[in-house]
Amino acid sequence: MTINRRHLLGGAALAGTAAAFPLSLARAQTSATGGAAAIAQAPAFRRFTLGDWVVTALSDGGFPMPARLFPELSEEDFAALLEDAFLPPEAVPAAVNAFMLQQGGRTILIDTGAAGGMGPSLGKLPENMAAAGVAPEDVETVLLTHMHGDHIGGLVAPDGAAVFPNAQVIVAERELSFWTDPAQADAIPEPQRGTVAAVQGVQAAYEGRLTTFAEGGAVIDGVEPVALYGHTPGHTGFRISGGGEELLIWGDIIHAAPLQLPSPEVYIGFDVTPEEAVATRQRIMEEVAEERIMVAGMHLPFPGFGHLSRDGDGYRLVPAPWQYTI
Repeated sequence: MTINRRHLLGGAALAGTAAAFPLSLARAQTSATGGAAAIAQAPAFRRFTLGDWVVTALSDGGFPMPARLFPELSEEDFAALLEDAFLPPEAVPAAVNAFMLQQGGRTILIDTGAAGGMGPSLGKLPENMAAAGVAPEDVETVLLTHMHGDHIGGLVAPDGAAVFPNAQVIVAERELSFWTDPAQADAIPEPQRGTVAAVQGVQAAYEGRLTTFAEGGAVIDGVEPVALYGHTPGHTGFRISGGGEELLIWGDIIHAAPLQLPSPEVYIGFDVTPEEAVATRQRIMEEVAEERIMVAGMHLPFPGFGHLSRDGDGYRLVPAPWQYTI
């Protein structure tokens, strides 16, 4: 696998597609409304218990991922995989999820969605948090899997203020360093250099409240960081245990389930080091399948919870059957 020109250009493609709804949704809207631009949806959150933890999936919306974001797939293979998943061939409708952990009076948010920075089909997190009964000032900790815009966009208001006024923001040391250390500037792919400004905005809004952890270090009691490098240099998952069960919130291990579950070797143009991202995905997918660990993903179909089961050379996602218990 090589990083080719299509990979370097692939990251730029999102700017032209993020403002549009997934094509299947757009068709449903046209059919249901006679051409209306949008139809209202109920707030989207799902909640269950894991031992003493209450875990809530929060939808930030979604956006379409076209074939050009997956440089190693031909357009024909891309379309065939989508057809197998009963999806239109033009683009993968990808969810953007965040997850909230509550225990003993503390509220922890893992990632914050894209806010308004990637089009009108995203930025739904605030209304879904409100529907779940949580205000921004209730959040005491924000954990970041990494610092791409669809994960940190919800941290900062349009005026530059902190959206979560009482929260400490925690991210892997090597992740923050990659986006902020001048010595790393040449390693940032050209299409992703806009992330630097977004990270600087987070630093300014959360001055004195942005902290890091080193590899192998603890984050907070009951939440274990798991190094999942490749998508970005500090990409991190978080493992939560409770009631004899485990949940791994794995961030962006999967971007497009219909493509990367059957073919884990498929990478996305946003991967900073694609070879490492593929190796990490293959390793962690095998681990959670063998150990029967439940996973949660920021781009898995909402609510994003499930188990992996082997399916030939790839995997299938089995939704967790008890995720609607509250």
